[in-house]
Amino acid sequence: MDLRAVIFVPALAGSVICGFIFLMFAANYYLTVMESTGVGAKEVTWFSEPILDNAWKLGYLAWLIGLWLGPAYFIGRAATSGMDSVWWKLAVPIAFFWLCYPISQLSSLSGNSIWYPLVPDVFARLAQRPIVTFGFLLLSIPILAAFAVGFKWAFLTEDAWRLLFAGAPLMVIAGLMYARLIGRLAFALKFTKSLFSEKRKKKPTQAVAANAEEKTEEVFSQPSELPPINTPYDGELSGYDVKLEDDPLPRPKKRLKAEVVESEPERDEKSHSSNHPEFNAERKPRRRPPRSGEIERSRIWTEEDEDSTPYHVREAEGMAIERDEKEKVEKIEKHRVEEELKLLSRDDVPKKPKVIWGPELFAFFAQSGTISAIMIASGLCFLAGTMVRVARMFNPAAGAGPD
Repeated sequence: MDLRAVIFVPALAGSVICGFIFLMFAANYYLTVMESTGVGAKEVTWFSEPILDNAWKLGYLAWLIGLWLGPAYFIGRAATSGMDSVWWKLAVPIAFFWLCYPISQLSSLSGNSIWYPLVPDVFARLAQRPIVTFGFLLLSIPILAAFAVGFKWAFLTEDAWRLLFAGAPLMVIAGLMYARLIGRLAFALKFTKSLFSEKRKKKPTQAVAANAEEKTEEVFSQPSELPPINTPYDGELSGYDVKLEDDPLPRPKKRLKAEVVESEPERDEKSHSSNHPEFNAERKPRRRPPRSGEIERSRIWTEEDEDSTPYHVREAEGMAIERDEKEKVEKIEKHRVEEELKLLSRDDVPKKPKVIWGPELFAFFAQSGTISAIMIASGLCFLAGTMVRVARMFNPAAGAGPD
């Protein structure tokens, strides 16, 4: 009994499922690298989001890539109709894709909608930076060639399992590097002039005059002149009138003149002291006799009363909590002020790069997020490639597999 179909069907379903998951992750990583590079960042900002929230990115890339990959496939089949080499069948579609796909991706980034595959303004911007455009095309050749080699090793080879381990990470790294090049090219074209510059339309003078006349004709009504509002509890209510006239200036106050009153003659010190004996400075207050004698008679002193241990005074708990809250508020306020000053200084605004294609293109590979993305995507690619190889081995139509 031939059991190849029993193994082929699950392997085919597994290859479709694993391939779809791999493409979702790959599309998310590809667009993340391209967007971070397109705004001028030297490093890539990686986000931890649910993969289902980014499923639309696969459809977006499928639209842009399929727009050119479909014609490229038919052109490649027509150009290599009499050839048996797999490399030539891959080279012609990739060459067509190499020339046409960047235009669609840049059009999507610069257009009013990301679904626009072709914007004429892109051609004008590319013409303003011919050296940068030529550098991109030159650097993208080895990147796309490495991607084609990795794709062939991962999905188009049979029995050579060692090539699957090498082809999966090679294809992922080449795809991320190509996204880096696309983003760098988009950032360089950001500093070029647009072909369709929007100009503000000036309003005609007649319309401005008519609007001014309409504004002057408006009559202001006081709240008392308007109908009152009927409320369920207080009945009819009307607002207070607005006083438009300025208040009259206050009258100047009269200046007051102070008059000096002669003081009464001083009384005799003797009579004053006789009448008020309590104000006698020479008289001393009576001291209360100490009660130490009474205490000593009624109490017996011991050594336990002589305690030299100092008493510690602790701060109230409420005051400590208030001080901690105050410090937290001060830190938050200080951080807010620093962020506002940073926004006002505009130090983080990307500036025109002096060198477009430099060593900083490879700096994002040293990030932990990039390494994690490469490992996850490579693992999913290896799983999809394994399912494809198993399905190819047990394909009943091809006559392969064990009997």
